[in-house]
Amino acid sequence: MWVPEIADSEGPRYLALASAISQAIESGELQPGAQLPPQRDLARELKVTVGTVGRAYNIVRERQLLSSQVGRGTFVREAAMEEGMLSPLPERQPGTIDFACFSLSVPGLVDSISNAMINVGHRSSLMPLQKYAPAVGFLPHRTAGATWISRTGFKPAPELTMVTNGTQQALMLAITALSKAGETVLVEDLAYSGIKALGSLLERNLQGVAIDDQGVIPEDLDRRISETGVRLVYMQPTCHNPTGAVMPESRRREIAEIITRHGVIAIEDDGAIGGLRDRPMPLAHFAPANVIYVTGLSKCVSPAMRVGYLVSPPQLFEQLGTTLHALTLANPPLMAEVATALINEGTAETVAQRNLEALAARHEMMSRRLHGVPHSSHPAAFFIWLHLPDHWTSLEFYEAARRAGVSVVPADNFMIRPGAAPAVRISVNPWQKPEMVEKGIDILAGLMAERNAPPMMV
Repeated sequence: MWVPEIADSEGPRYLALASAISQAIESGELQPGAQLPPQRDLARELKVTVGTVGRAYNIVRERQLLSSQVGRGTFVREAAMEEGMLSPLPERQPGTIDFACFSLSVPGLVDSISNAMINVGHRSSLMPLQKYAPAVGFLPHRTAGATWISRTGFKPAPELTMVTNGTQQALMLAITALSKAGETVLVEDLAYSGIKALGSLLERNLQGVAIDDQGVIPEDLDRRISETGVRLVYMQPTCHNPTGAVMPESRRREIAEIITRHGVIAIEDDGAIGGLRDRPMPLAHFAPANVIYVTGLSKCVSPAMRVGYLVSPPQLFEQLGTTLHALTLANPPLMAEVATALINEGTAETVAQRNLEALAARHEMMSRRLHGVPHSSHPAAFFIWLHLPDHWTSLEFYEAARRAGVSVVPADNFMIRPGAAPAVRISVNPWQKPEMVEKGIDILAGLMAERNAPPMMV
């Protein structure tokens, strides 16, 4: 009988059980068609009332994850696999072990955010609720964002910081404001899948710059800027997604000199690693007039926050602010106030550090399990870049893994130019049970040892 562990969970027992069921379904621990225990039996095992189990089952059923059959019991709903074009974004296939998508599990997170929201409710009269907020955000929220960013060593002025709806909106804002449809934007040869999605949506011509295990190669960036005459470059110098590369300070100085000499603007995406202190100074520190710096709280505090921050060069602030106003009129100040409370009270720092500790521990466990399997990453990243044998292509391995019950993200989601070595990205999710992670890694390692059969000719 499947019995979740909820003794140490936060909040009411019925919500803890509903969350445990949902996570087990999402992780693949409970497969489509699996039968859940009878309510009375599960109540006895968990030492709770039958009503508690019933409330939990009802919540998960309302989320369309369960179905009940009179006289038979409660089952995980069957979900049809969606075939067709590969999504440009990481996506978990139903009924599989989730190595595709990011998820947090930090002790105290629920209470921390709940308390911050209660405090914000008490202080809501301090905000003008009868009118729109400024497009760039209220100054206290921008100040909190600048305070958060200063943990990296880069100390932006609050007056040049604006609040966004996550880092993805910040990226969309910068690209929309500073380039036109059909225009070329330079990105890494292996680029964050979200920037590929934006390039398609906004009709920008993304062209690749060569990278190595330290990120963008300066000589190739210099050459590509000269060849294309671009105005905008996008890069992730710290914990590059998907490879985990970290650009050393010496190379950051080289990149800063190149973009300054050419007069181009670089978008520095720090969204995947916003909670990290032990790191090189951001590129924006070395070229503040030529770098738009973006980060957020989604990866280090909570994906439910969707609060991001953008630091603008002085000469671009008005243009970016006007564009943000056109895109949204204003972002919701209530969530920005919650983020501000978490930052000012030190709670965001505590949660971020706990998350980093959990990620590092899970990295160590997964690396031990991957012994002998070529891979790269960073202990603070939420992913591992798994290098495949040459007899596999990334898409073939992705499909084989899916059929074997594991969701991964193929290199094709990140490739700008064809020809990258075969690889897949696997997510490092501390909330997943260790036994499920070990099972998933063993499945992938077994597949890598197999030789992919070529399609039969007819």
